[in-house]
Amino acid sequence: MKKVISFWILLFALTQFIYADGIVTYDTKRLPTEARSLINQHFPQAQISYIKIEKDFWGIKKYEVLLTDRTEIEFTGEGKWTEIECDDMPVPAVLIPGYIMEYIKNYFPDYHVIKIERKSKETEVELNNGFSLTFNKKGELIDLDD
Repeated sequence: MKKVISFWILLFALTQFIYADGIVTYDTKRLPTEARSLINQHFPQAQISYIKIEKDFWGIKKYEVLLTDRTEIEFTGEGKWTEIECDDMPVPAVLIPGYIMEYIKNYFPDYHVIKIERKSKETEVELNNGFSLTFNKKGELIDLDD
């Protein structure tokens, strides 16, 4: 029985590897509308350097976009952003949840968010002083790293 289960697991993993694909393009039309809108609205001065499209067996898994101002944005296959890294520039405040902005304003007033990552149960931000703050969906700070 263990051999049969091992065989199926190996076959599944091999199938994923065979059908996994990555495409690098400059064609903004390959991005979902929501992703294009976010870039045009919040990063109008920057051009797209490249778009990396990662696929798996079931379809598009994610998009990674690099802009000419060195901003990196990751989107889901549906076009919802999951991570924005703005090098040393601030992430647009409108993209940061209000409770996070309020916390930073109160405890780190001289710093700004340079990276934000949305996960299923938490949001992590990195400040330009090197601190990393993690908040749960209730808006509570659950982790602070320096």
